[in-house]
Amino acid sequence: MDIKKKKELAKLIFLSEPNVTQQEIADRTGASRVSIGKWVKEWEKLKLNLLQTREERINSTLIQLDELDRAIAQKPEGARFPDKNEAQIRRKLTEDLEALEQDASIRDIYNVSRRLLDWLRPRNLEKAKELANYFDAYIKEQMKWAK
Repeated sequence: MDIKKKKELAKLIFLSEPNVTQQEIADRTGASRVSIGKWVKEWEKLKLNLLQTREERINSTLIQLDELDRAIAQKPEGARFPDKNEAQIRRKLTEDLEALEQDASIRDIYNVSRRLLDWLRPRNLEKAKELANYFDAYIKEQMKWAK
């Protein structure tokens, strides 16, 4: 796996697992501990952006689009069309929705695998460890095909 893919995987792990150590990330990705330390400094700010789930972002975007449509509908008769700015905002909101509704991203796959492992760990620790290895291998393979 090239350094770019290692960094992407490390970022997923860092942002999705609140108690993971930098050494664990290095071990799981094959990146050096020094590189992980440098990257983590870049990613600290991103943690706040991830507090909102994809579903919450979709709902928020739909609400914004609805509010825009209501504002346009309240214009005087004959002028109920979006102006240039409104049309641009509508296009951007629609693009955002389309992007959010795409097939599962690597990040989504990773988050589901983490939730499943969190559920399985107290029930069968050995199976959870075994499954974690399969998830890691699967995610790494998917990253080879990612854009």
